[in-house]
Amino acid sequence: MENKRPVIGITCSTKDIGGLETAYLHYSYTTSVMNAGGVPVILPMADKEIAREWAALCDGILLSGGEDMDPQQIGAEPHPNLGKVIPERDKTEMDLIEFAKEQKIPIFAICRGIQVLNGALGGTLYQDVYDEMEKVIKHYQDGARDAATHSISIEEGSLLAEIIGSNETSVNSFHHGAVQEVAPGMKVTAKAPDGIIEAIESEDFNKNWILAVQWHPEDMTEVSEEMHRLFTYFVKAAEERAGKKETVSSS
Repeated sequence: MENKRPVIGITCSTKDIGGLETAYLHYSYTTSVMNAGGVPVILPMADKEIAREWAALCDGILLSGGEDMDPQQIGAEPHPNLGKVIPERDKTEMDLIEFAKEQKIPIFAICRGIQVLNGALGGTLYQDVYDEMEKVIKHYQDGARDAATHSISIEEGSLLAEIIGSNETSVNSFHHGAVQEVAPGMKVTAKAPDGIIEAIESEDFNKNWILAVQWHPEDMTEVSEEMHRLFTYFVKAAEERAGKKETVSSS
């Protein structure tokens, strides 16, 4: 049987365009996945049964960036500086996370995605780091989206360090929320100079391949080999999972 490229399901948001509610996703997510060897499929909001069907079809799940997570989804009350929330999107992504973990589907989470992932797995969140933390650097840049504007330190021996090829790098930044207490089964692998968590990953990649970052690597893949490698590692993990699924189904 001819080998097929892995299917990567990418979650999206909604936006009113010309009076029409539209599934909305920055194109850089899809191009980054395609350039890494994957086949992107955009996943709009849906009920739990549809999310289950998507999990069965996809070899990898990419949780994209966007609006704030509704804190009520994880038992918290809204901070005065909380931005726009779409509870239906939260629920769809949390369902996908549940099914992906059950079926050992690799997960790559970006910006909003790291926060939804951490919340879904039992962690907590800062809703506004500028108000809830002290001596915070700027985390919502005015520069171009592909411009790196602050440094991060990376844990030695982590998957992220392997991918980046160093224990430090610089990233772009477009957020005001962040991971607070890390969810069980996950570990912190990168921080900004002010202590804000910039990446978490699975404690056991043999059990679940999960990598999550607070910045937007999809906007930097055209100018940074390091950021491109984040996608190639993810797509490779999805490809390996697809191969195992194919072996099981044909046996």
